[in-house]
Amino acid sequence: MGDASRPTKGTDQPQPNSGLTTRTTPGPRSRSSGGRMRPTLSVLRARRGPDAGPDTVADDLKTCLQPKLTASCMNPDCSKKCRWPVGRGRPPLFHDRLCHEKYHLIRRRLVAEIADIDEALERQPRPSSEERIYLENQLARRRWLLLRYPDLAIERSDRP
Repeated sequence: MGDASRPTKGTDQPQPNSGLTTRTTPGPRSRSSGGRMRPTLSVLRARRGPDAGPDTVADDLKTCLQPKLTASCMNPDCSKKCRWPVGRGRPPLFHDRLCHEKYHLIRRRLVAEIADIDEALERQPRPSSEERIYLENQLARRRWLLLRYPDLAIERSDRP
């Protein structure tokens, strides 16, 4: 058993309630760790030292604190969860097709409204001071909302 696979000393001592390495494995007494804390991948890699080869990454990944199997639906208006697929296949970003369609509908609307407001601010003659302040406020509001609706085509374009 490598150094990274060994439990750390003092795991029976009180541990902090927050932080990257404080989550226990599932269940009160998991067979894989005996209910002890699991370190993060960065902690395991640091324990191996600077001479650790890339051939040990898989072992460290199996030993380290595992990420969650669920994540929130990408639609900001949805509270449902998406689950990592058990087998092969692309992991879902939305919990169902309707949620996916709503996301893109709202995103397209926000992008179009931002373009319309930008055009209104650039028109000649320039808008009055009061109208300009209102338009800039509405533009800022829509840009703020659009941050919650990232362009998913860009996110997936780096994949083969």
